[in-house]
Amino acid sequence: EILDKNNVIFADHCWQMIRTTDTGGVKMVYNGEPENNQCLNSRGNHVGYSRSTTQSMSTTYYYGTSYTYDSANNVFSLDGTVTTGSIQTGQYTCKQTTSTGTCETLYLVDKLNRGTTYYVLPLNGSSHYSQFGKLQFNYDYNSPAYAGYMYNTVYPITSKSHTYYIQDSYMTINTSYYYSDTIDYGNQNAGNYTLTNPVLISTVSDYSTLVGKYVLNINGTYATTAYYIIAVSGTTIYYRTLSGGDLTITMRVGDSYTDNGNGTYSINSPTEVTYIDWYNGSYSNNKTKYVCDGANTTCTNLKHIANSTSKRYYYYWGVEHAYKYSESVSYSNGTYTLTGDIKDIWDIPVTTNQTTIATHHYTCFSTGITCMTVNYINYYNYPDLYYAQLSDVVDVGTALTNMLSADNVNQTNSIIKTGIDAWYKEYMTGYTSKLEDTVFCNDRSISSLGGWDPDGGNISFALKFKNFSSNSDLSCTNTTDKFSMANTKATLTFPVGLLTDPETHILNNNNIQETGQYWWLGSPYFINDNTYGCYYPGSGTISGVFGVRPAISLKPGTEYTSGTGSMVDPYIVQ
Repeated sequence: EILDKNNVIFADHCWQMIRTTDTGGVKMVYNGEPENNQCLNSRGNHVGYSRSTTQSMSTTYYYGTSYTYDSANNVFSLDGTVTTGSIQTGQYTCKQTTSTGTCETLYLVDKLNRGTTYYVLPLNGSSHYSQFGKLQFNYDYNSPAYAGYMYNTVYPITSKSHTYYIQDSYMTINTSYYYSDTIDYGNQNAGNYTLTNPVLISTVSDYSTLVGKYVLNINGTYATTAYYIIAVSGTTIYYRTLSGGDLTITMRVGDSYTDNGNGTYSINSPTEVTYIDWYNGSYSNNKTKYVCDGANTTCTNLKHIANSTSKRYYYYWGVEHAYKYSESVSYSNGTYTLTGDIKDIWDIPVTTNQTTIATHHYTCFSTGITCMTVNYINYYNYPDLYYAQLSDVVDVGTALTNMLSADNVNQTNSIIKTGIDAWYKEYMTGYTSKLEDTVFCNDRSISSLGGWDPDGGNISFALKFKNFSSNSDLSCTNTTDKFSMANTKATLTFPVGLLTDPETHILNNNNIQETGQYWWLGSPYFINDNTYGCYYPGSGTISGVFGVRPAISLKPGTEYTSGTGSMVDPYIVQ
């Protein structure tokens, strides 16, 4: 099998040959540290990074530019230039106030979070043999920008929906509280709820009788807040909080509504749903229906239930959110103005309105047509509407260019690049002269705009990158995606990167990829509510935690001194 012909030991590490490059080198993927000059898949764990996190850091800690690892005792110690008094990106620390201390977990400082808290990459001795750790591709996933191995301008994606709570929460009620079948507000005690014929909850065994009752949240018979009990499970009480005179314990829903033309709306063929019924299962039958507050059938604040998969609440879109949506936008002096055809839309769950937004993506989320930050609707995932917030940019096309392909797009390292560079600096700098400066592709070219197309982008469709549908094309579309040390628009610090999705398919033999682990590739995948990247063998959000297997390329003409290429007898490159 191919698997038994492509194993190499180089730079005291195991590698698997993947392909020859356009310039005649041999691209290889990391496969761990050898044991007895072999690269078997029975090797144990070794030193590696784990999920980036935040840690409080102090200038009294000691920091080193390198580290040593004592494998016999599984501890790290600082090495290189060891200092205290300041905190710098790229330093390691045991978080100790002595320069000679050891630790089982070492921390690589990435960047400042806020105050004295920093993003760090923990380093320990429990990494799977085939990778140097598990990391996120990037910290965040709410922007196309985070598909980048490096990135710069970010326009964040956020979501909008509205929540109405049927059931507020749950708790264990004090047995000294009182309950009753009915309750009064304000008539007997101004500003207070007063129980009618109150009964003391004397024991926990009384809990099962409380469904449909009113309970006060103090040891008395009247209070400013009361609970309506919706369900009881053992000693847990599920309730709706009543305050400010609210006595709502039911609602009426209808399949459609009538606009009365005077600012009011009426629910057609209403049916009553008690909050107790809602908890016991009717919630699953009422999504897509219309409701006023409580038992009212006519109101000014009509709601369309967008989703109701929870016993506690439902998501909705309401007529109070009758915002303006436009087919285009202009930008001048820091202000956006909706232009072209402008529509008033509130009922997002209705399919025809989603179709309208396909050509009317821009909104200020108001009844006005001007705003300082305009929102571009890119995706609808029932019940949430997702949008990119644009500022200081003309339109969505320019925003996508700024995030994915502008000449200055590669300014900030992704987490995974920070980890790969740190690993290379620690283990590989002495071998750089043996490696070629080849391309490591992060192909951010778009194969389908989906909801990001302002001229008819279906907001149910995702933006798809090139490798969403192509797993055999080894070309790299944009210069800004061709990462190498020589490319001034996508410059690598070291000749190391990630494999692409097409490169993992080139040998047409899945055995080469099988490590029993999921591991990151350099190919972006698609964007809907989140940004997704390719890993082997699938895809996940950019903030997902998967294995990291760096790739390098041996220079053309590199010779091996022994071996047959098997895991037992790998090629040895001195």
